[in-house]
Amino acid sequence: MAANWQRGMMRLMRIANHPTEVVEVRDFTPWYRRIVFRAPSLTSSLDVFPTLWLRLWVPHPAKGEGFLVQRGYTFVHVDAAAQTFSLDFVLHEVSGPAGDWAKRAAVGDRLEVALTPARIDIPAGTTTLVLAGDATALPAINTWLEAVPAEIETRVFLEEEHPDREGLPRVERERGTWEWVVREGDRGTALARAIRSSVTAQDGLYAWGAGEKTLVKNVRGVLREHLGLDRGHHFTQFYWIEGKATG
Repeated sequence: MAANWQRGMMRLMRIANHPTEVVEVRDFTPWYRRIVFRAPSLTSSLDVFPTLWLRLWVPHPAKGEGFLVQRGYTFVHVDAAAQTFSLDFVLHEVSGPAGDWAKRAAVGDRLEVALTPARIDIPAGTTTLVLAGDATALPAINTWLEAVPAEIETRVFLEEEHPDREGLPRVERERGTWEWVVREGDRGTALARAIRSSVTAQDGLYAWGAGEKTLVKNVRGVLREHLGLDRGHHFTQFYWIEGKATG
């Protein structure tokens, strides 16, 4: 019933669902998977910008046969000529409908997606962009790195303890740095400490952070208190909650 209610509300808002088909599955690590979808009706006129995301409708067998739920994922690559787009999935140990579907995904699988674009723009005069999060934020971070002008310095801080993290996809820039941060204690504690020790308050600074809820809370604190950033110069959003089946 909940899924039907969600889909009904989206129809009332004139938000279209688009059919998609899996055309490729690629694993960067055993726990980080990229799935390529073909969706002609979606990609034909898609306006691509950093952090653009969609709603993926996936089955939720625990709720009953035919029950669907939506989960948000960031586009990591759109190929209008090939009519394809890609999404990255962190395959959490905790079971969840989207993660469980992604673990079993195979070429030829069909789903629906819906687009509800909400654009985030960095302010004019930005000279340094700080990007922070965990592996679930990596797709969005890479879209920022691909899109911002070459003259903007980028600083990425990613909290990730897997030993094979170097295998994750990442966009390199001439005026950009990456720092892997190993989790210590609560999520985001070590990440906030790394930002605090490496980034100083300055004009032209904009920061963006996302990931697990506690991690985002810790990052938000250092952005506001240590760097003194107002609402117009930072954005944070949590994607998931540790221990909760939201994937």
